[in-house]
Amino acid sequence: MDSTKFLLILSILPSVILGIMIYKKDVVEKEPKKLLILLLLGGLGAAVLTLVISLLLDSFLPDFDDSMKVSELYLIIYTFIKIALVEEFSKWIILKKITWTNKEFNYIFDAIVYAVFIALGFATIENILYVTGTNGGFAVAILRALLSVPGHVFDGVFMGYYYGLSKQAEINGNKKIMKKNMILSLLLPTILHFIFDYLLTSNNDYLLIIYLVFVILLYINAFKRINQLSSITVSLDNNQNHKYCTNCGHEISGNFCSNCGCQVK
Repeated sequence: MDSTKFLLILSILPSVILGIMIYKKDVVEKEPKKLLILLLLGGLGAAVLTLVISLLLDSFLPDFDDSMKVSELYLIIYTFIKIALVEEFSKWIILKKITWTNKEFNYIFDAIVYAVFIALGFATIENILYVTGTNGGFAVAILRALLSVPGHVFDGVFMGYYYGLSKQAEINGNKKIMKKNMILSLLLPTILHFIFDYLLTSNNDYLLIIYLVFVILLYINAFKRINQLSSITVSLDNNQNHKYCTNCGHEISGNFCSNCGCQVK
């Protein structure tokens, strides 16, 4: 086997392993293979959308390399907007387009499966470009397998977690909680992505130590959310009779919220 084929396999392998792991966690009702393939292709579409948006932002936030000196403020703005926000928004908007009204979206854990498969499609094409590129190679493949690809996937877990809660709130008729969780489904992965990239690109040894701690905590919390939602076996449709306070989102019985005292019509 030549080196190019070997690197290509290394590029794809992390996505395959993580995809299988998440798929096995979907214990109640497996998602159709056609939908999962569509989501993976949607991840590729998100990569293209990211490229288009990045090109549009070039005049405001031009790219730079190691030979160029930029201020810390510029690095923060660049990393947050042009990398984290653009990439997560691209994945989020395609996720919503494909799945929000899909009839297969009937369990809350489905949201994590959907978001992760979008992230896997995105991470796979990105990984291939990095690993097989001019500055790629075996060492890059190993580092990205341990850090970058799981980073995308676990950002997808957080996106799917709040995306699923948003869907549940919509079915229960709680628009306030639906909007709140929908915002969080984009905002939190963006913040996590920003911290991940900013700490990784820093030349500060102390920040690199913080980065390692952050990665460990990110992975632990992502697995907690996977286990939490995969254990819910009641379909979203069966939650329609639950009532929530329109003021604070607390589940209620009767006409008054025990949490904030608001009257519920």
